[in-house]
Amino acid sequence: MFVERSAAALKWGYGMPAAIVGIAALLLAVLLAYSTYQYGMFFDVNFYRWEWIIIAAALSSAAWWGLVHRGRTSRSPGSGGSYDLSGMSPLFSSGGGGLRAVPLAAYGPLLIAVMYGLSLANDPASILGTLEQALRWSAYGAFLIAAYMWFGEERSRVWLSAAIQAAGVFIVWGALACWMGWMAFPEMILTTGDARLSAVGARLAGFMQYPNAFAAVAAAYLIWSWGLLIRARTRICYLLAAIQGVPLALVLLLTESRAAWLAAGLGWLGGLAAARRTERVHWLLYSGWTLVAAGAAYRFVYGAGLRNGGHAAAGAAPEAVVAEGALLLACVLAGAGGYYLIRSLAPRSSGRWRVWAAWGGWIAGIGAMALLLPAVIQGRLGGYFDTLGARSMFYKDAIILIREAPLLGRGGDTWRMLFTQIQTYPYIGSEVHSGYLDIALDLGLVGLVLFGLVIGGLLRNVFLFDRMGLVPIGVLLLHAAVDFDMAYGCYWLLLFGWIALYSKPAEAGGGTAAGRWRRRAAVRGAAAASAAVIAVTAALCSWRFDAAVAHREAAVYASGAGQAAALRAALGANPYWTRIRIELAELAPPQEQAALLAAGLRYEPQSVPLLRALGRVYAERGDVPQATAHLRLALRYDRYDRDNQTDAVVHMARLAQHMRAIGKASEARQAAQTALSFFEAFEAQGIDAEAAGRDFEVTPESLEAANAAGLLLRQLGAGPGY
Repeated sequence: MFVERSAAALKWGYGMPAAIVGIAALLLAVLLAYSTYQYGMFFDVNFYRWEWIIIAAALSSAAWWGLVHRGRTSRSPGSGGSYDLSGMSPLFSSGGGGLRAVPLAAYGPLLIAVMYGLSLANDPASILGTLEQALRWSAYGAFLIAAYMWFGEERSRVWLSAAIQAAGVFIVWGALACWMGWMAFPEMILTTGDARLSAVGARLAGFMQYPNAFAAVAAAYLIWSWGLLIRARTRICYLLAAIQGVPLALVLLLTESRAAWLAAGLGWLGGLAAARRTERVHWLLYSGWTLVAAGAAYRFVYGAGLRNGGHAAAGAAPEAVVAEGALLLACVLAGAGGYYLIRSLAPRSSGRWRVWAAWGGWIAGIGAMALLLPAVIQGRLGGYFDTLGARSMFYKDAIILIREAPLLGRGGDTWRMLFTQIQTYPYIGSEVHSGYLDIALDLGLVGLVLFGLVIGGLLRNVFLFDRMGLVPIGVLLLHAAVDFDMAYGCYWLLLFGWIALYSKPAEAGGGTAAGRWRRRAAVRGAAAASAAVIAVTAALCSWRFDAAVAHREAAVYASGAGQAAALRAALGANPYWTRIRIELAELAPPQEQAALLAAGLRYEPQSVPLLRALGRVYAERGDVPQATAHLRLALRYDRYDRDNQTDAVVHMARLAQHMRAIGKASEARQAAQTALSFFEAFEAQGIDAEAAGRDFEVTPESLEAANAAGLLLRQLGAGPGY
């Protein structure tokens, strides 16, 4: 590992004064921490601004390194002489960092961004969703390239390690502070009375506001901390890892995420296999002691989350908060003290008896943790696997969608836009709960293969340098197979940070034939130039989208004409944003509303919110055929939405009453019949869902509207009643 190197890395990093590299590491730590704080950058509206900032930072870094290396020369490989590289970009000189330190595989995420861009020509389900994914992958690629530029040389990676560790401290202790009632953050703690979702009644969700995704991050950090403990050679590296071990295991327990627990277990096995023979004793002892200390800490604090599941510890006595905090800190310090004793007393040897003793210690640690954990948590391990059945429905429906466009997919947000059209039974599933299925839905099998090649190319560089680095990365990639972790921006920033940390350092020019080295430089130059074009395009687009967000926020605090003007400005900056279009239509003159909404169908032709809004507008205008057509299409695209079903019945029933009031009996009869047909379909779907064990009953509002439509039909002629 990089931490085995001397502390001299703190003096100079990558041909650059340590102070400058340290500032770069500080900025990276802030980015990792803030991206998690902003709900994990799950929502694109939170990520737009950071996308163009990350890209601008990467471009500025490349320019900076170019200035630093301008005029430098490099030894001609194989000739013994020197030649001037001024004819080529100084960014690719063999000395120092810059783009010379960026492996070709690091440009892979930009290829994924390009593929999303190309899918715009393939009638995507959502142009906005496709652009958002292209922007995300452009930002991820820029981040990875910048990380290589600043920390690509082995001796500077201690700075990158420190940055990732510092972000981990913020992520973990921020979550624990909320659990303990020391601070408040919205939806940091998921409280529920459903034993299928939580054994204790409260689950720690972290700043990501989702226990499973947060658990995957905690599990990866935990496995990484054990790797740091067995290989750290400087006191500061060891101290940081020692302080974090128990809190990481504790938050992993508090999330109650069984998939993350399983991923952590597999990661533990991977770490044991990747560790050197002389390190396995310490791996077993460190991990076993962590479980003991974390089990004790869990027993002391697990009730705090249920009590603090609101927004603060208002219901807790101050002395209880202090006592729990003191016990937590005692467990953390005891854990760190135990690590120090293991480091001091356990021999670094692989004798058979020592290995068996270490295994015995680890098994004893497992047993001690089982005794320390309260009995209630055992229910999370032994039953309530209903969520597996729910996810199996997601996966079956995802396969159906993939078969409709198997090669190239349907662009970004395919699942979110289209799953309601094919869902077998009613469920809430705006995410498909598998990052790999999500890629296949968006980009088809071709995109999934490209994704595999990109990730595989990056992991190859890790494999060639330090296989222990594959372990935390593997935990993240493994858990993403059964959840939507990849939808979080912080997930990719952390994963790419670890990839940059553990990748094989760039080779210097020496030792390679001059002609071959020049060809490599030419390839790198072409890749960098292409990346710059992609990055600039993405930065401009994300900047405009960020401006749209700012205009919409201004509209929230405005009223009347000012609000409408702000929404028009937002729509001008981002014409693909359906939400703005619908909000603006509500303020627009009646004669403009339909055209404004219909224009949005060019960008999202199967958007249920747009179709519902159009149906409502046409109903208010008294246009029975158009109202019927748009509401029927909205129902076809989203059958299992009670609000959608209810709105359709209610609007058509009201339209029937209106048409009768103005003396248009034929149109009134047509609207009433449509309302009844919508209700009958609603009722039939409820019967089918009940037969499958699902709840989908008609709403009182829809029943009342159906009765009114039936009464109107009887008054106009023969008609059913309800």
